[in-house]
Amino acid sequence: MAVIDVYSTFLAYGNQPYATPLDLPGYALLVLSALGLAWLRGRPELALAVCVGAAVVCFARGYAYAFWPAPALVAVFATISSGRRAAGWAGVAFLIGVPAAAVALHPEPDRVVGVVIWALLVLVVAQPAEVSRARRAYTAEVERRAADAERTREEEALRRAQEERLRVARELHDVTSHTVSVIALHAAVAAEAVERAGGPPEARTALQVIRTSSRQALAEMKGVLGVLRPDSRQPLPGTGRLPGLLDGAGLPVGLSVVGDRRPLPPAVDLVVYRVVQEALTNTIRHAAATKAVVTLTYEPDAVTVQVDDDGGGDAPHGHLYGHGLTGMAERVAAVGGRLTTGDGPSNGFRVVARLPA
Repeated sequence: MAVIDVYSTFLAYGNQPYATPLDLPGYALLVLSALGLAWLRGRPELALAVCVGAAVVCFARGYAYAFWPAPALVAVFATISSGRRAAGWAGVAFLIGVPAAAVALHPEPDRVVGVVIWALLVLVVAQPAEVSRARRAYTAEVERRAADAERTREEEALRRAQEERLRVARELHDVTSHTVSVIALHAAVAAEAVERAGGPPEARTALQVIRTSSRQALAEMKGVLGVLRPDSRQPLPGTGRLPGLLDGAGLPVGLSVVGDRRPLPPAVDLVVYRVVQEALTNTIRHAAATKAVVTLTYEPDAVTVQVDDDGGGDAPHGHLYGHGLTGMAERVAAVGGRLTTGDGPSNGFRVVARLPA
């Protein structure tokens, strides 16, 4: 309302008897100003120059202040709010400076008052433009930071997934190397036994192929192992090292064993250890738990590992544990098992992995 009042007062001062009525050049200038606004999106500086120039010519010719100021004010607002401050404030200075200089040469009370009101009107338009520019800049900065944060989260998730897959590949490589070594050893023993017993040539040939292929595969895997796993001499963890893992978990963890303990295949033994390790890591990081329980159940053809905690957390567990669950699921699936997760007792979280054994 204040802007409307100031503009109405300005128009009243402009419609004085000495004002020049609009003629053909005046209408041409009005059309030029309106056309200049068409460049505001693509070339705002050009639009500002056209509109301000037309407004100054209208003032110089003494036309009444009925319509010609509007395009110049719109151009000033749009230019400043879009971030082109230098051009916008140059237009403001031109719009105020030229009329002020002209009135200073011929100071008349009505004209002085009109120029003062005109200057206030231009400044009243320019100031909200600055506020709009600052708001746009702030919004753009917030969006940029949000995009950077999202990109960082995605890169971190990808990095963790790649590291986890590489670790799984290294450990499966170790297990496979052990299995191939056993195959090669038994193939050599069988070949010698067949040779001593005078067995058929086909059997000796088949065993020799198995022995040669196993040794070649083992040599190739050892070459890959040297690249992937510098610490290949370290033994792989398994269920035998669970007590040490639970002691260093950072919270009280109970261990319950159901059924008769027995040796597990190396790959399954490793996955049991890693599932417990990852589940306890997620519990400590995200669940705000005070205790956890690990249950190992030995069945005739399978082994089940179950980890329960009493934590809650502010976000759904599926979101909190997204990356850890992905790694566990990949490990369990690699040995033909099945992983299930969900709500556990005491408002906690439960991880269950059933593995063939």
